Amino acid sequence: MKGKINKFVESNRIEIITLLQKLIQIPSTTGNEGEIIQFLENEMKAIGFDEVNVDQMGNLIGRIGNGSRILAIDGHVDTVEIGKQEYWKFDPLKGIEQNENIHGRGACDQKGGIASALMAVKILKKIGIPDLLTIYFVASVHEEPYEGANWQFILENSEMHPNAVLLTEPSNLSISIGQRGRIDIKIKVKGLSSHGAEPDIGINAIFKMNPIIAELEEFHKNMPIDPIFGKGSLTITEIKSTSVSLNAVADSCTIHIDRRLGSEETLDKVIDEIRNLKSVIDAEAEVFVPEYEVKSYKNHSYGIIGFYPGWIMDKSHGLVLSAKSAFEYQFGKQPQIGTWRFSTNGVATKGRNDIPTIGFGPGEEKLAHTYEEHVPIEHLLKASEFYIAFMLEYAK
Repeated sequence: MKGKINKFVESNRIEIITLLQKLIQIPSTTGNEGEIIQFLENEMKAIGFDEVNVDQMGNLIGRIGNGSRILAIDGHVDTVEIGKQEYWKFDPLKGIEQNENIHGRGACDQKGGIASALMAVKILKKIGIPDLLTIYFVASVHEEPYEGANWQFILENSEMHPNAVLLTEPSNLSISIGQRGRIDIKIKVKGLSSHGAEPDIGINAIFKMNPIIAELEEFHKNMPIDPIFGKGSLTITEIKSTSVSLNAVADSCTIHIDRRLGSEETLDKVIDEIRNLKSVIDAEAEVFVPEYEVKSYKNHSYGIIGFYPGWIMDKSHGLVLSAKSAFEYQFGKQPQIGTWRFSTNGVATKGRNDIPTIGFGPGEEKLAHTYEEHVPIEHLLKASEFYIAFMLEYAK
């Protein structure tokens, strides 16, 4: 069968490349996914999915097969902004092919995974969907800023109850069995407004924030190394201040922290660490996890808290063993098994709802969100091969 899978995928080489290029050519920044969802809906109907629906939030969900083993395959369609055009070597919205790579925004994060997985389902339909298998193909939205919110909505509002989830985020063709969690943290300090000509009679909240920023930088440098996920991290990604005018001393200052978590770190533990910093205590600063009210492209509003739990699968779990067996069978070698540094929709499927979840995708994680974003064509083809082999293995 592995030779047959390889032959099928290779015969669809041009179609896989073209599909990815079309996906890249459809701009789909977060909140603007309507066009790409419509495109993929048409593709799934043409393939012959048994059901194809778009939910109230805007996620596209297709079902094929009627077996008792229910596998969901997920890929998010939204991307970050392209940034400054002049920093790109290639037009980020063309999907240009050069040196056996496809370049552009979303090439690896993560339209490449969607193209490879959708083609794998199409090929498996030709080979024959196993009787025991039901496949749900999910093109999810609004993942980049609020990963997992899409799947939390799906699990709470649909009749789909998967036994397992396969994420198609870039993993450099390794099997990913977990990820670091993350927390959004705000620190706010208050000042006292005065005229800019008389700053000494006010309290400048920006100056007041300076010792906190300095202590946070040192805190990051000294964070421990987690045995599973490596060194934890903390970075300030935004700073804002308020004043009655640009000629007045700032009366408040707020910073936003992106805090990545180790396997044993909890929300309460992390928040307490920040609150107990000397500079935070001295400034009588407020430390809190923000809550967001966000709206999808379908004008569906939902609220979330800025906490995205990490997760890890045991290497001896049946789902991991199935993935390992499928890889060994198809490629004749042992797979690399690792974890993601970034965060994924697994925060909802495994982190919050304990649904067995793994990941496998084309492209390198480190290229996501960069001006160098691309995916090797070889990765696209091998990912398709793996997805087919895995679906067949999982259905046994």
